[in-house]
Amino acid sequence: MQPFPGRGIFFLIRHGETDWNRERRIMGRLPVPLNATGREQARAAAAQLSGLGIEAIWTSPLARARSTAEIVAERIGITSVRDDAELTEMDFGSWEGRPYAEVIRDPLFPALQRDVSTALPGGESLPQVRERMFRAMTRIAAASDGARVAIVSHGDPLRLVIAGCLAIPIEEMRRLRLDTAGLAAIELTGTWAEVKFVNLRSDLAATFTPHGGARRTRGGRPRVADDEPIAG
Repeated sequence: MQPFPGRGIFFLIRHGETDWNRERRIMGRLPVPLNATGREQARAAAAQLSGLGIEAIWTSPLARARSTAEIVAERIGITSVRDDAELTEMDFGSWEGRPYAEVIRDPLFPALQRDVSTALPGGESLPQVRERMFRAMTRIAAASDGARVAIVSHGDPLRLVIAGCLAIPIEEMRRLRLDTAGLAAIELTGTWAEVKFVNLRSDLAATFTPHGGARRTRGGRPRVADDEPIAG
């Protein structure tokens, strides 16, 4: 089974690092640019994708994703990048711009731990993000007609796609680590989804560092808003 229609091979790319990733601040849909490290990460991701026969690149319209897509496109010889608004980051509503240390003291935070269908004030819920990401993937697959495509988006939206392909419940999706500029790949046959790899990156050792990893509750589960990748 696969979670949305279509066929082809899709390379999923989380945007490169920003200063706000380092500051552990929720970006949401704010126009936060890549920093120097993020641009270098995008170049490294492009090197990994070179020679794989990618014919098109689609991206979230947010600055950090668009810049990542443009760097990759230039390096692998793609002449244009296509925006899709539904590839954008989760709308964090009133949490946007706030540091994690502050957000985890918000009275809404425990409700999010208990029920992933809870929407943030003025923002989205994870099921709503999944629904629009599946719509975007369906459109991109239809437009690609089996070609190899790269898709640049954000941490949680991409986790939701990968989790859907693995039939993992939303509640468990943060078992999938996807660092800034981390790569994943899925293949859709029309009836079956196969995940080729997740979080491939040139600096493999950095995968085991605390930066970008989820901190845990006493029960061992990731603490949603204290998990750095949700803001990307």
